[in-house]
Amino acid sequence: MLLITCPVTRTDELVADRRIRSVTDHPTHIALHVQCPACGAVHAYRTGRRWETARTRVTDRAAVPGRAARASVPA
Repeated sequence: MLLITCPVTRTDELVADRRIRSVTDHPTHIALHVQCPACGAVHAYRTGRRWETARTRVTDRAAVPGRAARASVPA
């Protein structure tokens, strides 16, 4: 059983293992494609230490004050 959050309905759903449609092993993460019982769509959920590290690095870079303002000014 998995506990997922549906991005469509924003509800937490308990999902049986039989709803997992595919598992893909990437160098930075593992991707699970799960059929959602709330909306019926297939959602991708990623997990892994290196995935979280890379995601944190990107959000930290975006949070630097003034960086976004400089990036939006045409050269």
